[in-house]
Amino acid sequence: MEVDLLPGAERAPAMRGSPALEVRGVSKAFVGRAGETTLALADVDLDVQRGTFVSLVGPSGCGKSTLLRILGGLEQPSTGEVRSAARQTTSGLPAVAFVFQDYGLFPWLNVVENVAFGLRMAGVGKRERHQRARAWLDRLGLASFERSYPEQLSGGMRQRLSLARAFVTDPEVLLMDEPMAALDAQTRLLLQEDLVRLWEETKKTVVLVTHSLDEAVLLGDRVVAMTARPGRVKLDLPVELPRPRDAGTVTGTAFSHLKATLWTALRDEVRRSLEHS
Repeated sequence: MEVDLLPGAERAPAMRGSPALEVRGVSKAFVGRAGETTLALADVDLDVQRGTFVSLVGPSGCGKSTLLRILGGLEQPSTGEVRSAARQTTSGLPAVAFVFQDYGLFPWLNVVENVAFGLRMAGVGKRERHQRARAWLDRLGLASFERSYPEQLSGGMRQRLSLARAFVTDPEVLLMDEPMAALDAQTRLLLQEDLVRLWEETKKTVVLVTHSLDEAVLLGDRVVAMTARPGRVKLDLPVELPRPRDAGTVTGTAFSHLKATLWTALRDEVRRSLEHS
């Protein structure tokens, strides 16, 4: 199925495999306290193929996070539909996992219990869920902190803890809403490398919302750029950079060209968003 883009928009080449997520004609309107209506998204069409990493960028207020919440079932569209192959699972474990900027950790649970929480809710026994949680803590360099509490961890450690909690349930789809935005530059680079490594190992279907064009290109197979509000797909850009990728990838000519292409598509949208904010 084809994705309808705005006039002049570029299209990413078709990916192999069936879509994990299909967005068709999705619009979302919010009604304020005074009865005013704000249209956040308008007629969004998008396919996310299984096992691909899609970065979603756009100006502030364009509906990126709203679209992510709709993809995960936390919001319902006003019109249109989202078809999710992941939601057809019969497993007791969640088919879709979220990672948020504010970590979403439980302060009253220690590190290993935070990671194991989703497994606990699915009825996995204590011994097995703690074993699986510890394996992911080890992969993310947090094994020695399993008895600590979130408030005792740095921001980067908390976000790695959030990643461990998302991956431990083995979801089909991982939805990430600016998970690294609050981190300092050095910690952000390390976490990006962690995420690249985990994705290359697991090949989960990932949709990442980010304001960073560097991050979008470094991590993604595709970068989908949205217009100012109401958000529509303006550009669907394939990222044909070799993997594995690391911080050195951003120094290449191909990377710079992709970033410039994105900014060319977004410049006027960012200006329009500022003028109407």
